[in-house]
Amino acid sequence: MKIAIYARVSSETQAKEGTIDSQIEALKDYAKTHKHKIAYECLDDGYSGTTLDRPGLDQLRDLMQSGKIEGVLILSPDRLSRTQFNLVVLMDEFKKRNIQVIFTNQTFDDTAEGNLMFNIQGALAEYERVKILDRMRRGYVHAIKNGQVIGNNPPYGYRYIPKDKNSVGHWEIDQTEVKVIKYIFDLYVNQSVSGTAIADRLNAENAPCRSSKWWSGQIYRILESETYTGMAYMLRYKRTESNKHAKAKSYQRYNKNRKIARPREEWIGVPVPAIIDRPTWEKAQDLRIQNKRTSKRNNTKNVYMLRSLVICGLCESMASGTVSNKSTYYSCRAKRGKNITAVPHDELIQVNHKIFDDKVWNGLKELLSDPEKLKEQVSKRLQEKRETAMQPQADPESEKELIQLDAQEKRILDAYREEVINLEELKAQKEKIANRRKTLEASKIARPSPIEGTEPKKITMGMLGDLSARYQRVMKKADFPTREKLAHLLVSVVSLYPEKAIVKGNIPVISVDALSLTTSSR
Repeated sequence: MKIAIYARVSSETQAKEGTIDSQIEALKDYAKTHKHKIAYECLDDGYSGTTLDRPGLDQLRDLMQSGKIEGVLILSPDRLSRTQFNLVVLMDEFKKRNIQVIFTNQTFDDTAEGNLMFNIQGALAEYERVKILDRMRRGYVHAIKNGQVIGNNPPYGYRYIPKDKNSVGHWEIDQTEVKVIKYIFDLYVNQSVSGTAIADRLNAENAPCRSSKWWSGQIYRILESETYTGMAYMLRYKRTESNKHAKAKSYQRYNKNRKIARPREEWIGVPVPAIIDRPTWEKAQDLRIQNKRTSKRNNTKNVYMLRSLVICGLCESMASGTVSNKSTYYSCRAKRGKNITAVPHDELIQVNHKIFDDKVWNGLKELLSDPEKLKEQVSKRLQEKRETAMQPQADPESEKELIQLDAQEKRILDAYREEVINLEELKAQKEKIANRRKTLEASKIARPSPIEGTEPKKITMGMLGDLSARYQRVMKKADFPTREKLAHLLVSVVSLYPEKAIVKGNIPVISVDALSLTTSSR
């Protein structure tokens, strides 16, 4: 009989290990023993049995429809499909074309009893698949809760240590790469160097890299990774079915081939050696957000001195640049119906951007040209700080940890329901969480502000006069790029209201003479 053989393995690992070769060899031996002529080999390396969209299976079905084969030789029903419904569809298709299906591991007669046994075998294959996935998932969760990191390809800065009889698989600091990590954060946070410039500098200095060269994307992934603060989060993503059009899917190896983020409370943290302290990492995240807002690539048509600094005072939406009747404005996005996160309001919050830029610039020049006004502003700020220092201040780190404890307690309960841990382990973990929560609740009482009890350094008119002279020197000859740099240096936010605008900012005591020559990424 002229036949085709069909073989399938469900994972790329099995394909690489040659598991499919053993199937092919067993099928060829069977065909030789029973004197069948193998005309075609239809193979699916690393394709899930839950989908019919497989290149090898499509080839087999095309051969069947064209009448080029009389039968098909398969190891077992679960190689043909892991879903009972799909298995029935395929077998019905073979039967209509008078194609004899031979399973080498089992024989099913074309009788009521044989069909019943075949359907039972299909149901068992589907059940087995679900149980395997469930055991793997529970095994992952159990391993992670015991400190096992999943994945032997750690982030840059770490190296993977395989598990042995004394320890689980974990990450250790790579002493060569850790220097590069610290160097990257120092350049970005303390020296205001952009990601692209950092990559160029690392390439010029031949810093060790895991790819051919450094790219800005690698730098920003490192800056955003929370792992470097000492906690690697596992199970951050889950797989779901692709949302692509059927024509664009081609041959997908798995039905669930789209990766989406899980809610943060479902993440499971595994402690790893810390490379960057938490405050430095959080400062880097703040700079990333700020730099995204102020990036010039988000506005290439018009120049706005206060770009990304202006907000609506009524709804706090961004009052970004807009063009109307050939004039440019700072206009509330919520009013224009382009911000779904804020409730639109009736008041029109809009101001001509060129006139407003000039007014703010002249106001800055006037303030910085008068040492007396500077002293008045400094005194006002110090008084506000003293008043703030007298108020109770909750510890933000305690607040964060309390939220994390709630999520941790939820995960422990889920682990108990899934029988990953027993009742005694549940009670022990809940007791630990309860004790830690009591400690944190007690620490929520105000801590003294660093300003309280300390006398600020006395600022003299001579110091303010020198600062005023330096700013005036730069502002006098400032072109637009320098004006923009100064505005972003001095102004933190501008709030627009129907009849007024409030400008808030700070006056850093720095060497402003270099502003016209250097570019800041902040």
